[in-house]
Amino acid sequence: MPKPYASVIIKLLQTHALYSDDDPQYWQHLQDHEVAVRAYFEQIGVSLDLNRTDGYARLTQPAPVEDDPTPPLRLLRRVGLSYEQSLLCVVLREWLEEHEASAQTTTRRLFATRVEIRERVELFFHQPTNRKAWLSKLDIVIEKLETHGLLKVNRRDDAQPDQTQYEIKALLKAKISLEKLEEFKEKLQRHAESV
Repeated sequence: MPKPYASVIIKLLQTHALYSDDDPQYWQHLQDHEVAVRAYFEQIGVSLDLNRTDGYARLTQPAPVEDDPTPPLRLLRRVGLSYEQSLLCVVLREWLEEHEASAQTTTRRLFATRVEIRERVELFFHQPTNRKAWLSKLDIVIEKLETHGLLKVNRRDDAQPDQTQYEIKALLKAKISLEKLEEFKEKLQRHAESV
């Protein structure tokens, strides 16, 4: 007989992340069985990062120790991001920080249309002479972040794709700390000054 929290474990193994607003049933099961779920993952060398404030849970796995003769197998693959994907992540992460610091913010969730995302990031991208090709490439970058669970379509608009609305997921805060954000901004500033 499966444990009552088996579905939560399977969901986390499939997606590596769980959101309170996207998966309320799984989120409640996780709240009800947090100790058992943590214990399960600890047995296989994986940690559960549960952030109730931002409403997400994710799995993490520490890097193996260099001199370990029998390092554990990696369950969680590190996903490499292209330069453009990383740049978009940093821009969105900073936007989240601004949103949360705003005194007018009534909700922690941040929504933006495709055109708003494009306007925020286009200053940092090298734009070729063919703007249509550049826009198409940026759309692919946005879709890739959606695949990684960092953006989520909130409202799709097939008639006007630029008005498709995304939620910028708080998981970005776990992926890019404030310290890393500052480091990247300094690199961008140095790069801008050198150009």
